[in-house]
Amino acid sequence: KAKEEAEKAMLLHFKKLLPFVREDVPAEWNGFVKTGLKHRYKDWEFLDALNAAIGQWYESDIPSSQGLVPLPTVHMMLTQHSLFLPTLLSSQQEGSATSHLQEVLVDILKTIVKKCPSVCDGNHFAILLGAYGATLSNTDQKILRLLQAYEMNNHSLTEFRLLLWGPAAVEHHKTRKTLGKSLWQQPSMDEILSLLDREKMMETILHFPQHRKLIAEGEKEHLYEDSGIKELDKLYDPCFLLPLFSELVRPELVVDCVKFVDANALGLTMVALSSYDYNMRAAANYVLGCFLSHMEGARFRDKRQLQYLMDIVKNGIRQPNQRLTFLLPLYVAKASQQILKPEEHIYIKMSKFLLSHQYLDMKKVPDFYKLFYSFDFEHKVEREWILELLRDGIRDKYCYELCDNQRIFHVIMAYYNSPLSDEISQNLVLEILKNASHVTKAAYQLIRDHSLLTWIIHILEKRYLENKLLANLISLLHNLWLTNLGKRVSSMASGAQDKDELVKEQKLLPLHLVSEFVSVLVAMIRHIRSNLDFIHITQFFSTLGSVLRYRSMVLDAFKEMGRFAVNELLFSSLDALLILHKWSTIEKDLDLQESLSSLAQKHKIKELLSTIKEKYKPQVPHKLRKQVEAAVQSHEEAPQELSVVKATRNHVKSVLIHWEPVFLTLSLRLEKEQGEAATDQCETQDKSSDTDSFESAAACLIAKWILRTESGDSPTPENIYTSLQWFQTSILPHGPVVEELLEDRVLRSSLYKLYSTVCSDMKPTTSSPDLLPLFNTVMVQLTKTPKSTANLCLDALKAVSLSSHEEDSVQKAVCYFLTSLYIQDIWLGADDLDMFRSHVKAVCQAVDLEFPTAKEKTPKRKKKETQETIVSFCKDLTKTLL
Repeated sequence: KAKEEAEKAMLLHFKKLLPFVREDVPAEWNGFVKTGLKHRYKDWEFLDALNAAIGQWYESDIPSSQGLVPLPTVHMMLTQHSLFLPTLLSSQQEGSATSHLQEVLVDILKTIVKKCPSVCDGNHFAILLGAYGATLSNTDQKILRLLQAYEMNNHSLTEFRLLLWGPAAVEHHKTRKTLGKSLWQQPSMDEILSLLDREKMMETILHFPQHRKLIAEGEKEHLYEDSGIKELDKLYDPCFLLPLFSELVRPELVVDCVKFVDANALGLTMVALSSYDYNMRAAANYVLGCFLSHMEGARFRDKRQLQYLMDIVKNGIRQPNQRLTFLLPLYVAKASQQILKPEEHIYIKMSKFLLSHQYLDMKKVPDFYKLFYSFDFEHKVEREWILELLRDGIRDKYCYELCDNQRIFHVIMAYYNSPLSDEISQNLVLEILKNASHVTKAAYQLIRDHSLLTWIIHILEKRYLENKLLANLISLLHNLWLTNLGKRVSSMASGAQDKDELVKEQKLLPLHLVSEFVSVLVAMIRHIRSNLDFIHITQFFSTLGSVLRYRSMVLDAFKEMGRFAVNELLFSSLDALLILHKWSTIEKDLDLQESLSSLAQKHKIKELLSTIKEKYKPQVPHKLRKQVEAAVQSHEEAPQELSVVKATRNHVKSVLIHWEPVFLTLSLRLEKEQGEAATDQCETQDKSSDTDSFESAAACLIAKWILRTESGDSPTPENIYTSLQWFQTSILPHGPVVEELLEDRVLRSSLYKLYSTVCSDMKPTTSSPDLLPLFNTVMVQLTKTPKSTANLCLDALKAVSLSSHEEDSVQKAVCYFLTSLYIQDIWLGADDLDMFRSHVKAVCQAVDLEFPTAKEKTPKRKKKETQETIVSFCKDLTKTLL
């Protein structure tokens, strides 16, 4: 392993140095290529370095490139290697390492073909097609570009006009090679269409890459990426399939129209009309025109219905190569599948629609109101079918506008709360809204014009929500927030300076909108339970933390502008304890659960007690209760990854640090000082004392959990800084809370451990440069003691600490170090600060001592400057102490 790590480091360094070597290429290059291909053929990092070097050094303007290994020789060494075919023809699903090796190998071939077109040979097509999977994975996209590069170099695929790919192409090539060209025949249409997976074709239809370009612009080599699609390798590449379909439906060939429709080839071609690329739509129109001419001469059972469907689409298109809204061709694609299934109820509805329309209205969702408000016996089937169409069809703002113009969102949101709606329909409505929330215009207008957040609060008023409904609601809120936040997400995740720039340069979201998000998320807290999917639990807490973070930033901006904000505190102590209780059940923290239970019983908090007693058992019939218990058991049996749990715990912590305890005694005292009259003073004081007792207990419990969590995990400087900032502003001003915290020995140990961790790294980070000064301030406030010696040292250090605001980094480091020594002495319970005084004394006495010189990494000048600074500080401290 050590040898492998050393090789990786050398290769990485080698790639960094490549751009600087332009005149004289090292003479060892030839031996590097030959030895590397011989012994490191399956090392993708070596192949990646080789590819980078070929791209840099094999240029005509480099004189020394003439003495390098010729590119045809390198190509021959690659392709004639015994591992070439097993590597290139390996399945991309075998593992990430194999697929990565395959991708880098294709990169090298593409680079060599670009630098030296003479290496292209028509015999390579069979191997490349055998490695091709016709998907949108990175490797398949690169193989397709390699095939296109061969065609650009006068090696046409006309001999392979009806293309096979994957293992079928390899077998076909073997058969052709064995039987000879005279007995070899081209594959039939059935053979080609049988290679298409119907489910993968449907997935490609539902997630069609609308921004994919059929013809690459110029020499741009950017691969297609889509953040909305998780796995591109699960989708077919329309840049390969549409040219293939154009060959299959040529006029001189016999076309099996039913097979073409059944394989979802017609649906994919139809959906391609929604592409934003002109050439992609033109190719789809050509395929549809050829297919329509073939269908006129064909004979099959449902020919007339399919012809009607194609005719109404053709009659609805008013402009040449017009782009259709995605919902409309998706309807046609699904309708074409239903036409082949006359036994299903939707077939009758499709036939009635085709007979009653001459053209497809491009400004309406076809047959929405008839199917949604159907009064047939199978009305549920019809309603679910049209709702599924809406769920799958909303992809962009044009789809949203198409639905909104028909008031579809108003209809489905009203239907959700109807007694006629069942759980399946309710989930479909939420999924429609969830998909629409990815569209910027929809995410804003659904809240502004349709009061979507108020609608969600009404749903949350129910006593119990099924897991699927709750998960859809969480995802809907998550998408709504991120879409409305937009480009502000990157600034929210960055440092404080970027946030200031965000306030100045970008328009802030309205405060009432942010506060409404907070209200909805706080109302959702009581529905969170341990048997919910952990992904959605993480989504909920991350969304709530992000909203609270953004709200505090907006309030800070308002204060700087001198504007007044109402209801600054929307986050009560009960809400904070409820969040802590929910997390304790999710993480199965029994100690925390016991502390929460005792706190609720002591202060008689009914809402928290009822939540603890319920233990998330819904009031459902006995039949459903077994299903709920089984779901809980299966959830407990599935262990969560530690990284996911840790990330979610950090989100919970980021939520809780936006809470502040509110003490009524303090507010009454302020009112009294301002001269305001008080009525029923005794009764008010009793109530305030009870409330303050509860607030103090809640603050103590929450502070303990946050500090223990911070010290228990692998803390980052940013997380420590935010937690300490909250602790300083929200907890330290309240003396009783601090006294109770300091009585906890476990907490004192955790806090000291965290402080030692921070002190071990004196270098301030760019994201939180004031971490150590802040921690010193907090620890000094916690270690205040009536002992005279400690106070004397503290007074002396206060003068020293003034230099922490100066620009001299050496003075800062000395100040931090001496303060840490003082804090450690006091924190460990020293009476006379022996360690601190002895260290200061030893530094002063060591000035006149001479030590043997030794080789050190620190420069002499810097070392001397550091020594002079610390000696001067210690002498000043000695004078003050004496």
